Amino acid sequence: MSEQITLYISHYGSDLTWLIRRPELPEELGQGNSEALGLALDRALGQGNHRARLIVGGPQVVARSLSYQEKEKRHLRKLMPFQLEEEVIGDIDQFHFALGKAQDGVVNVVYTERTRLAELFAQLAEMNIEIVQALPAGLMPDIPQPEATDESPVDIWAIHRQDELVSIHYGQSQGFTVTANNLAAAVELLLKAQNRVDNLPHLSLSAPDENQLEALEQALPASLADASGSTRLASLWDFEPGSDCIDLCQGEFSQRLPIERWWKAWRTVAIAGAAAVVVYIATLLISINQLQNQNLEIRKDIEQVFRTIVPNGPANDPERRLRIMARDLEPQGEGGQVMPLLAEVLPKVQSQGDITLKGVYYTAESDELSLNLQAGTFNAIESLRGGIESAGLSAELLSASAQGDTHSARMKVKRELP
Repeated sequence: MSEQITLYISHYGSDLTWLIRRPELPEELGQGNSEALGLALDRALGQGNHRARLIVGGPQVVARSLSYQEKEKRHLRKLMPFQLEEEVIGDIDQFHFALGKAQDGVVNVVYTERTRLAELFAQLAEMNIEIVQALPAGLMPDIPQPEATDESPVDIWAIHRQDELVSIHYGQSQGFTVTANNLAAAVELLLKAQNRVDNLPHLSLSAPDENQLEALEQALPASLADASGSTRLASLWDFEPGSDCIDLCQGEFSQRLPIERWWKAWRTVAIAGAAAVVVYIATLLISINQLQNQNLEIRKDIEQVFRTIVPNGPANDPERRLRIMARDLEPQGEGGQVMPLLAEVLPKVQSQGDITLKGVYYTAESDELSLNLQAGTFNAIESLRGGIESAGLSAELLSASAQGDTHSARMKVKRELP
C-alpha cells in the first residue's frame, strides 16, 4: 500500500484536518492551516507532488434527486442545474454541479459554491497537492449492507457526528450535514417527508469517540426511540466512499494533465533553453551582418578590378561580365593549334622571293588559314601551293586575278584529315 492523504474541511475557510497513512508506519493525524499542512507533508513524505482525497463537510454541499426524460439523458449536465434555478439563492452559474448515476428517469446531483471550491483547489495546488477525489461529508458515512432475509429489505440511515456537525446518509446518493443543535429538527422533517410512522429506519450511528457517540444518541428525536440500531467508533475519514458517493471532481474540477506542475518542475530548464535560443539567434544575426559587410567589400573589390579593364560604361554584374570576357579570350577546340600551322606555312611563303603576303586570317572553328597573296607571276603562286601541299597540308586556291604585271590570289590552307 502506498501513501494515502485524506483532507477534511468542515467549512470553507476553516482549518484543515489531515490524515497521512504510510506503509508499516503509524497514522499521522493533524489539524491546522495550509502552512501547517505543508510542513506536516514535508516532514512525513518529503518535498514533492502529492495526491490527496478531500472531504468537504458542513452545509457546503447539497444533494438532490431530480427527474429527467430519456431524451434529455445526453444533456443532463447542462439541463439539471436549471431545474434547481428557483430553489437556490443567487445565480445558478455560481454553483458547481456534479452528477451521480442516471437511472430509471432519476439522477442524483450534488452542488456547491464554485468560487469557494476553486479557491480551495488553488490553495492546495500551491503546496503541490493534487485533489484526485472531492467527496461530500453527507455521503461519506457508509450504509451497512443488511443481512439477507425473507422479510422486506431493511431501511438503514447512517448518521455520523464529527465535532459539532452531523452527517446523515439516508439513501442512494442522498444525504446532508447539519449542526448538532439542529439534528432533531432535521430528522423530524426527513421522517415527515418520507411519511414514516411505523416503518422506522435502522440506524447506524458513529462518532470518533464515546463522548461524541453518546451526545449523538441523546440528540436524536424521540420519534426514533423505538428504531433499532448499531454503533461504531470511527472518524469521518475512516469511511471508504460507497459506490453512490458522488465525486465533485467533475467538469472544470476533473483531473487534467498537470501542466502547471510540469511547468514548475521544468521552468528553470525552459528559461535556460529560451536564453540559449536568444543567444544563438543574436549570434546568428551578428554573423549575418558581418558576412553582408564582407560581401559588400568583396563586391567593391570586384568592381575596382572591373574598372581597370572596362574604365567606362555601366558596371552591372561585373563578375559575370568579366567571366564572359575571359571565356571569349580562351582558345576554342583544336583552333588552339594556329601557331604550329603558321610555323609550317610562313616559311614556304618566304622561300618564294617574288611573293608578298598581304594578309593572314585564322578561323578557329575550322582551324583554317586564309592567305591574301601578290606575285609577279601566276606560276609563283602555283609553286607556293604545291610546296604547301608537299608539307602534308591542304592548299586550295579560292580566287585569282591579274592587273598588269601583278597577280593577286586568295588561298585557304588547312590540315589534311587523317
